[in-house]
Amino acid sequence: RQEMTRPLLRLVTGVDEVTRGDYTGAILRERNDEVGLLADRFNEMTRSLRQAREEILAGVDAKLQLEQRLRHSDKLATIGQLAAGIAHEVGTPLNVIGGRARVMARRADDPQAVTKNAEIIATQAERITKIIQQLLDYARRKAPARGPVDLRAVCTSTLDFLEHQLQTRGVTAGLQPFVLPTEQAPPEDADRGEASPQQPIVLGDADQLQQVCLNLCMNAIQAMPEGGRLQLQLQGLVRKRPGLDRASPGAYVMLAVEDTGVGIDDEHIGRIFEPFYSTKNADSDPERSGGSGLGLSVSAGIVKDHDGWIECERRPATLGGGTMFRVYLPALEPDAQGTAPVHEP
Repeated sequence: RQEMTRPLLRLVTGVDEVTRGDYTGAILRERNDEVGLLADRFNEMTRSLRQAREEILAGVDAKLQLEQRLRHSDKLATIGQLAAGIAHEVGTPLNVIGGRARVMARRADDPQAVTKNAEIIATQAERITKIIQQLLDYARRKAPARGPVDLRAVCTSTLDFLEHQLQTRGVTAGLQPFVLPTEQAPPEDADRGEASPQQPIVLGDADQLQQVCLNLCMNAIQAMPEGGRLQLQLQGLVRKRPGLDRASPGAYVMLAVEDTGVGIDDEHIGRIFEPFYSTKNADSDPERSGGSGLGLSVSAGIVKDHDGWIECERRPATLGGGTMFRVYLPALEPDAQGTAPVHEP
């Protein structure tokens, strides 16, 4: 027992400590035979394990520091991009305001010139206010107030709000009847067990969904400077959410906003939802109200908060050209449609 059992028990105790993650223990070599040699090998093993753990911890710390620096660099790049966008968007109307103020000072005795320049200054000041408000909406977007919303009422009120802009641009607009699932070919990925929506009613914030519809319709109107046609369509369908191929299909209400305007080039479609990215360039005519590049960003954020998404495609010339935006929103459960009051904007 003195020669074999006790040394082996000390070795077993050392192995248990290593198993628990303690690599600081050591076994004293009391003999010069095989048992003493085993103690030496055990001590070497624990020393190697201790060094390896220190190297791993050092590598982990270095990786964490590198990730922190990368996140900091990304934040700085985002802030720089944001600052550059703000400077560009606000700088253009400020230049117009400064130029018109100087012209007004030189022609102070001409009432018509003063009136014209004052109106331009007021318009550009409103543009700056709108840019700042859109930026605040994008940065501090409030959580949607959930409730049943009839998208037909949203589309109808949107067209009523834009009646003046439609007449001024010579654009004809209309809302097509809601397409029932029985009137369309079922989607390839439709789940037969999922009931298609029978009404264009979704769960969401009526005011925010109104803002999305207004932004899309305003973009469509501005894309038709020589007039054209604006069509809104609501459709019920069952499909899978993009990027979730393994998930079960769900019931959605699709809002399609279709115009016959100039369209969006392919190189721009992938970036139109980025903040401050706009295809409406007002540099050639600074007094014209250009786009701030925040309308679609805000709209995409609102739709995302409603568990939906937006798709955009350029319509072929054979179909009249232009652009089509599709907004997909989860349909309200059929049982809840008859029990909850429907909110209208």
